[in-house]
Amino acid sequence: MKAVALGMFLTSVLASSIVSATIPVEVSGTRPTVDGEATEVTIGLYLIDVSAVNGADQSFTADLFVLQSWRDPRLEGLSETTQRVPLDSLWNPRLQILNRRQIQTTFPDQAEVAPDGTVISRQRYFGTFSAPLDLHDFPIDHQRFSIRMVVPGYGPDEVLLASAPDGVAGGRRSESFSIADWDLGEVDIGPEPYRLTTGGREISGYILTFDGHRYLGFWAGKALISVSIIVAMSWIVFWIDPKFVAPRLSVTITSMLTLIAYRFVLEGALPRLSYLTRMDYFLIGATLLVLTTVIQVAVTTRAEDRDHGRKAQRINSHSRWFFPTAFLSLMAMAIWI
Repeated sequence: MKAVALGMFLTSVLASSIVSATIPVEVSGTRPTVDGEATEVTIGLYLIDVSAVNGADQSFTADLFVLQSWRDPRLEGLSETTQRVPLDSLWNPRLQILNRRQIQTTFPDQAEVAPDGTVISRQRYFGTFSAPLDLHDFPIDHQRFSIRMVVPGYGPDEVLLASAPDGVAGGRRSESFSIADWDLGEVDIGPEPYRLTTGGREISGYILTFDGHRYLGFWAGKALISVSIIVAMSWIVFWIDPKFVAPRLSVTITSMLTLIAYRFVLEGALPRLSYLTRMDYFLIGATLLVLTTVIQVAVTTRAEDRDHGRKAQRINSHSRWFFPTAFLSLMAMAIWI
């Protein structure tokens, strides 16, 4: 399907040069209508690719093909063949993408005008789109992404947006995307009026949505396993005799500092949220366990200093199974609960 969309792009580029047809002056500024009825504009969308989702920037990068088609009776019979004319020389919906960030277009701003007055416009958009993400369940979150379009200045009673038939122009998607850490579902499209303010005037709108969930495997290797190794490193003190205070403190303090530094690294992947995510709870729990290990070292050292060596050894013995069990419970809660 990518090849089909790219083929349409090449066809547009290699097509004949713009033909200067005789276009009535009023055609470029007034809406085509018959007896005051709404102008029907058919919209076709094809999601070529999604290459990235940026949680810290609350955005995603996508490649989108857009087809618009409508009929203008004033253009009927102006030519015996299909003409290619500048888009601005005709009335057109001037479709705007509301959640666009930085967008590039690859097709020239042209339209094809058929002898019966049917106008077809094609455009390809590539760039970043804003996406307000709910990250409470990060890194096993499910998200809904959307690309919302509107027709400025026209309500649904003036410009009626409709979906194109099935096919490349019917809102399909590529079989696979280049994004590696997300699984993205099917694309849904359809007209959806939009209000700029609550209670304000409705304007004609169209929306493309698709669901996605993050692969846990990426974050399992990047965060869960790495943090587990750091926490497990602190458990070495349970096999060191309490009389050796210096090496025991050295191991626990090093584990704590390493974990804190690693938390700062992971925070760069997320925006500054007003709530805690699953990953935050996991990291806080891991930090508290390492802190508890430091406290355990202090308690057993004091017991050893007071000639309670047997008590210190007993605390060490119990800690060897208590701390791993607590950490496995923490990991289970972070992933499944």
